[in-house]
Amino acid sequence: MKSRQQSLWLLMLFVWLAVFAGAVFAQDSRALVAGTPRTGSLNLSSVTQAYTFEAAGDETIAISTVNSLGVPLIITVTDAAAQPVAQAIDTDVDGELVLSNVELPAAGTYYITVLKAGNVNSAVDVEFTIVVDVLTGEVETIEQPAATATPEAASDTGTTPGTTLEPVTQVVTTSGIQVTLSWPTTDDLDLEVRDPVGGSLYWRTPQIASGGSLSPNINQGCAVATAPAAETATWPPGGVSTGSYEVLVYFQQSCNNDAAASFSLSINVDGTELGPVEATVNPGDVYVVGFSLEADGTASLNNNGGIVLTNILPASFPELMAAAQPIAVGDVLNGVITNELPYQVYSFTAASDLLYGISVNAVSGSLDTYLALVDSSGNIERENDDAAVGNTNSALTNALLPNAGTYYLVVSRYAKSLGATEGEFQIGLTSADLDLPDNFTESITPGSLQVLLVWNTNADLQLLVRDPAGDAVYDDSPSIPSGGELLAFGNVNCTQAEGAPYSYIVWPTTVTPRAGSYEVEVWYQNDCDDTTPVNFNLYVLKDGQTIYSATAQPLEGERFLTSFEIAADGSTMPGPGGVVRGLQDINFQPEVATAPEIAPNVPVTGTITTENRFDVFVFDGTAGDVVNIAMNNTSGTLDPTLYLVGPTGVAIASNDDAVVGENTNSLIANFTLPADGQYIIIATHYGGPYGGTTGTYQLTLSQLN
Repeated sequence: MKSRQQSLWLLMLFVWLAVFAGAVFAQDSRALVAGTPRTGSLNLSSVTQAYTFEAAGDETIAISTVNSLGVPLIITVTDAAAQPVAQAIDTDVDGELVLSNVELPAAGTYYITVLKAGNVNSAVDVEFTIVVDVLTGEVETIEQPAATATPEAASDTGTTPGTTLEPVTQVVTTSGIQVTLSWPTTDDLDLEVRDPVGGSLYWRTPQIASGGSLSPNINQGCAVATAPAAETATWPPGGVSTGSYEVLVYFQQSCNNDAAASFSLSINVDGTELGPVEATVNPGDVYVVGFSLEADGTASLNNNGGIVLTNILPASFPELMAAAQPIAVGDVLNGVITNELPYQVYSFTAASDLLYGISVNAVSGSLDTYLALVDSSGNIERENDDAAVGNTNSALTNALLPNAGTYYLVVSRYAKSLGATEGEFQIGLTSADLDLPDNFTESITPGSLQVLLVWNTNADLQLLVRDPAGDAVYDDSPSIPSGGELLAFGNVNCTQAEGAPYSYIVWPTTVTPRAGSYEVEVWYQNDCDDTTPVNFNLYVLKDGQTIYSATAQPLEGERFLTSFEIAADGSTMPGPGGVVRGLQDINFQPEVATAPEIAPNVPVTGTITTENRFDVFVFDGTAGDVVNIAMNNTSGTLDPTLYLVGPTGVAIASNDDAVVGENTNSLIANFTLPADGQYIIIATHYGGPYGGTTGTYQLTLSQLN
């Protein structure tokens, strides 16, 4: 594959380091105490474990992890401003990792995250032990605030005008609360009910502190078909919490050829039936409706419910502007979200050469925050629902805005006006100098399509954009026929840039970008002897409007990938983005049960699109069989990638390019099967869920003995 190095034997998993989660950590008791070992677990439902450590200031610590399976892990450390401090990876692959001599100059909270390294089978559960040792300085014990307390704000603290949050009390019921989801098909639907005090009844948490319980999960993964199906959340007779309850229905997986599914919700509060609520959903949809229980025992639906939509604002832009109150850099303001006031808006004046950070932390109630950064025309520059996996606060870090001027911060909740979580929150705004060179503004010439990459170290990061014809513009090919040009390439070949390094690819304003799928890749090629953790910001603009932005902290050798579509009418559809981690990125397991069998020497064909990013095939193999598996592009820009999973469910072979730099088709050649049983072939494109190449292919399994 042009401009790509053969994948390293270890591609390391990384997560967002921006964790603005003090209140959440306090509630979950995730604090590490110096010298006291703590155990943790990594599995399919908990891909990371995050902890806090309270530093007294001017001290040095060491962090150790060990697991008996020898699974390589990663440790990352960030400060309270979500800036990287240190990181380490178990390159010896022996299950033991020590991150030594971590300097913590300032007193306060630091965040320590543990996760698996890349290419580690995600199905393997890992039990590990972690301990922090203080090497210098003294340990200071800092009492965590109570979960329902509102932390004292920093400078310039104010209170957002609006409604107040009604206190949660108890009302005595004779029959409790029952919420039943029922549907007539074998599809995999899931029920979740969130209570007013922050509890969540879900199949992963079927018992919660407020007394609620959930019946068994039905039709999970389409493994055991039951029709009709039902799941019920129950609070028994007696005292139950007053306030707002949120009911969510997840259409996890179709077990009926991707057909839509209809369902009914029965919500019964102390013998009073609310509803019923009935709807039809498609695979992947989330439906939400809320109900409230008052102190006098009366209950009612909050709204008619609906399907959760992303990338939309909770109200019209004129309404949002009219509701805006000012916020300045350094402010920490208090606010509240209720069913009567489902959003709050703040405005600030931004410069074009600063990095901005915004954090929204819930401090009471059940609030699941949402945050959007909006420009003066009403376009969403960036948005965030969850700051990190398992953290329902919201954060935007290292936001570099394309133009100076007025911007708006919209704070709401998951599902916005349809949602039902309520609570108080704090919003904070910070900024940092990017140290851009004096000619930065002049060098960023306008264009019909612009891709800008800015980062913080001397490292060599390569920016590449592949157009719908399959042509790529990057430092080895600075212009392509469709009009794309590389005008800046920071730190190329470790040549240090003046100020913060940046790379810039543009299609001039005189060129209309071709319709089709574009792919954007950031490759961390070389640290150039600078061990500072890399933190980059990536921006994609079409006709002057941001259509995609991301910040990430890759490790050396890793590649960040995203893609976007330009329709014939010029509209855009951005895709997901992330560090490419191989088979771990692909949720192929639910398709194995219905996957077609592939016979030796009988080619099959398929199509990879942005809606169908992979196909699954199976075959029965015998230990000692020698096979070739070939996936060849037959049309389009498709860059094939193959994975082979053995009878134990672990990936045993993979290939991206049959001949690196010459042939982007995929070939697993002369592979000897290790055991008898069923083998799984995953046919996909480079980048899995993040890739943008599409087209048709031919897949052939050949037995050589």
